[in-house]
Amino acid sequence: MNEELQSTNDELQQINEVLNTRSAELDRANDFISSVVRSLGDAVVVVDSDLRVLVWSPGAEELWGLRPEEAIGRQLTGLDIGMPVDDILPHLHLALESAQSAGNGRVGGAVVNAVNRRGRVTRLDVEFSRLNAEGTALHGVIMVMNLVTEE
Repeated sequence: MNEELQSTNDELQQINEVLNTRSAELDRANDFISSVVRSLGDAVVVVDSDLRVLVWSPGAEELWGLRPEEAIGRQLTGLDIGMPVDDILPHLHLALESAQSAGNGRVGGAVVNAVNRRGRVTRLDVEFSRLNAEGTALHGVIMVMNLVTEE
Protein backbone atom coordinates (compact mmCIF):
# COMPACT_ATOMS: atom_id res chain seq x y z
CA MET A 1 0.00 0.00 0.00
CA ASN A 2 2.89 2.37 0.76
CA GLU A 3 4.35 1.66 -2.68
CA GLU A 4 1.03 2.50 -4.32
CA LEU A 5 0.72 5.71 -2.32
CA GLN A 6 4.30 6.67 -3.20
CA SER A 7 3.62 5.95 -6.88
CA THR A 8 0.45 8.03 -6.78
CA ASN A 9 2.31 10.83 -5.01
CA ASP A 10 5.04 10.76 -7.70
CA GLU A 11 2.42 10.95 -10.44
CA LEU A 12 0.71 13.88 -8.71
CA GLN A 13 4.04 15.69 -8.41
CA GLN A 14 4.67 15.21 -12.14
CA ILE A 15 1.19 16.51 -12.96
CA ASN A 16 1.77 19.48 -10.66
CA GLU A 17 5.08 20.27 -12.40
CA VAL A 18 3.37 20.14 -15.81
CA LEU A 19 0.58 22.40 -14.55
CA ASN A 20 3.09 24.89 -13.16
CA THR A 21 4.94 24.93 -16.49
CA ARG A 22 1.70 25.41 -18.44
CA SER A 23 0.58 28.16 -16.06
CA ALA A 24 3.85 30.01 -16.62
CA GLU A 25 3.44 29.63 -20.40
CA LEU A 26 -0.13 30.91 -20.18
CA ASP A 27 0.99 33.89 -18.09
CA ARG A 28 3.62 34.77 -20.72
CA ALA A 29 1.05 34.43 -23.52
CA ASN A 30 -1.43 36.62 -21.63
CA ASP A 31 1.25 39.25 -21.01
CA PHE A 32 2.12 39.23 -24.71
CA ILE A 33 -1.52 39.55 -25.81
CA SER A 34 -2.06 42.36 -23.30
CA SER A 35 0.93 44.25 -24.67
CA VAL A 36 -0.36 43.81 -28.24
CA VAL A 37 -3.81 45.11 -27.27
CA ARG A 38 -2.30 48.10 -25.43
CA SER A 39 -0.17 48.89 -28.48
CA LEU A 40 -2.98 48.86 -31.05
CA GLY A 41 -4.54 52.21 -30.34
CA ASP A 42 -5.98 54.56 -27.78
CA ALA A 43 -8.80 52.12 -26.99
CA VAL A 44 -9.42 48.57 -28.18
CA VAL A 45 -12.65 46.65 -27.75
CA VAL A 46 -13.27 43.18 -29.14
CA VAL A 47 -16.82 41.88 -29.49
CA ASP A 48 -18.12 38.47 -30.50
CA SER A 49 -20.78 37.80 -33.13
CA ASP A 50 -23.49 38.63 -30.56
CA LEU A 51 -21.76 41.96 -29.79
CA ARG A 52 -20.74 40.77 -26.34
CA VAL A 53 -17.48 42.33 -25.15
CA LEU A 54 -14.56 39.88 -25.12
CA VAL A 55 -11.68 42.34 -24.61
CA TRP A 56 -11.72 45.76 -22.97
CA SER A 57 -8.32 47.44 -23.13
CA PRO A 58 -6.85 49.85 -20.57
CA GLY A 59 -7.38 52.59 -23.17
CA ALA A 60 -11.08 51.74 -23.36
CA GLU A 61 -11.23 51.89 -19.57
CA GLU A 62 -9.61 55.35 -19.62
CA LEU A 63 -11.83 56.61 -22.46
CA TRP A 64 -15.18 55.28 -21.22
CA GLY A 65 -14.67 54.97 -17.47
CA LEU A 66 -15.66 51.29 -17.25
CA ARG A 67 -13.33 48.67 -15.80
CA PRO A 68 -12.86 45.46 -17.80
CA GLU A 69 -14.87 43.44 -15.27
CA GLU A 70 -17.81 45.84 -15.82
CA ALA A 71 -17.68 45.48 -19.61
CA ILE A 72 -16.48 41.97 -20.48
CA GLY A 73 -19.35 39.57 -21.10
CA ARG A 74 -21.92 42.34 -21.55
CA GLN A 75 -23.48 43.48 -24.79
CA LEU A 76 -21.80 46.53 -26.28
CA THR A 77 -25.22 48.05 -26.90
CA GLY A 78 -26.05 47.77 -23.19
CA LEU A 79 -23.00 49.58 -21.86
CA ASP A 80 -23.48 53.04 -20.41
CA ILE A 81 -20.72 54.77 -22.36
CA GLY A 82 -20.62 57.86 -24.53
CA MET A 83 -20.05 55.90 -27.74
CA PRO A 84 -22.80 56.50 -30.31
CA VAL A 85 -23.41 52.78 -30.71
CA ASP A 86 -26.28 53.34 -33.16
CA ASP A 87 -23.80 55.08 -35.48
CA ILE A 88 -21.34 52.19 -35.44
CA LEU A 89 -23.82 49.28 -35.48
CA PRO A 90 -24.02 49.21 -39.30
CA HIS A 91 -20.22 49.00 -39.44
CA LEU A 92 -20.16 46.21 -36.86
CA HIS A 93 -22.82 44.24 -38.73
CA LEU A 94 -20.96 44.74 -42.01
CA ALA A 95 -17.74 43.52 -40.38
CA LEU A 96 -19.53 40.49 -38.97
CA GLU A 97 -21.12 39.68 -42.32
CA SER A 98 -17.90 40.15 -44.25
CA ALA A 99 -16.07 38.03 -41.69
CA GLN A 100 -18.12 35.09 -42.94
CA SER A 101 -16.48 35.48 -46.34
CA ALA A 102 -12.85 34.93 -47.21
CA GLY A 103 -10.21 37.43 -46.23
CA ASN A 104 -8.74 38.97 -43.16
CA GLY A 105 -7.97 42.33 -41.76
CA ARG A 106 -9.59 45.71 -41.71
CA VAL A 107 -13.13 45.89 -43.04
CA GLY A 108 -14.00 49.53 -42.56
CA GLY A 109 -13.98 52.53 -40.36
CA ALA A 110 -15.92 55.52 -39.18
CA VAL A 111 -15.29 58.85 -37.52
CA VAL A 112 -17.81 59.55 -34.77
CA ASN A 113 -18.43 62.14 -32.09
CA ALA A 114 -18.52 60.56 -28.66
CA VAL A 115 -18.63 61.75 -25.08
CA ASN A 116 -15.72 60.51 -22.99
CA ARG A 117 -15.87 59.61 -19.29
CA ARG A 118 -15.19 63.23 -18.36
CA GLY A 119 -18.22 64.43 -20.32
CA ARG A 120 -16.18 66.00 -23.10
CA VAL A 121 -17.11 65.60 -26.76
CA THR A 122 -14.37 63.61 -28.45
CA ARG A 123 -13.92 62.73 -32.10
CA LEU A 124 -12.91 59.13 -32.60
CA ASP A 125 -11.59 57.30 -35.63
CA VAL A 126 -12.97 53.78 -35.21
CA GLU A 127 -11.48 50.98 -37.29
CA PHE A 128 -13.16 47.59 -37.60
CA SER A 129 -11.21 44.39 -38.25
CA ARG A 130 -12.21 40.76 -38.39
CA LEU A 131 -11.28 38.47 -35.53
CA ASN A 132 -10.65 35.09 -37.10
CA ALA A 133 -9.03 32.13 -35.42
CA GLU A 134 -6.97 29.69 -37.39
CA GLY A 135 -9.09 27.00 -38.96
CA THR A 136 -12.39 28.59 -37.97
CA ALA A 137 -14.57 31.24 -39.46
CA LEU A 138 -15.62 34.05 -37.21
CA HIS A 139 -14.87 34.98 -33.65
CA GLY A 140 -15.91 38.62 -33.73
CA VAL A 141 -14.78 42.13 -34.52
CA ILE A 142 -11.87 44.18 -33.22
CA MET A 143 -12.64 47.88 -32.80
CA VAL A 144 -9.65 50.18 -32.52
CA MET A 145 -10.61 53.68 -31.41
CA ASN A 146 -8.13 56.51 -31.81
CA LEU A 147 -8.66 60.09 -30.77
CA VAL A 148 -8.78 62.43 -33.74
CA THR A 149 -6.53 65.41 -33.20
CA GLU A 150 -7.51 68.62 -34.92
CA GLU A 151 -4.66 70.18 -36.86
